[in-house]
Amino acid sequence: MEQVEPALRDAEDAARTRGVPITTDARTGDPAGVLCAVAEEYEADVLVVGSRGMRRRVLGSVPNSVSHRAPCSVMIVKTT
Repeated sequence: MEQVEPALRDAEDAARTRGVPITTDARTGDPAGVLCAVAEEYEADVLVVGSRGMRRRVLGSVPNSVSHRAPCSVMIVKTT
């Protein structure tokens, strides 16, 4: 978790510099489950996840699980 904190601070600084409101939240656990739980707790309108792990047109386990379990819309962006 301590390795995550500097990255979150950098993201917060970059967003605030651009005038973008930001809230960060670091948690441990199953990635898809954590993403869906956070989206529900924050009442998110959309959850954006990367396509990392996709092979051809088959989604990797995290984006696939999130797309089926999220309490909101999901946008999968190409990251590979």
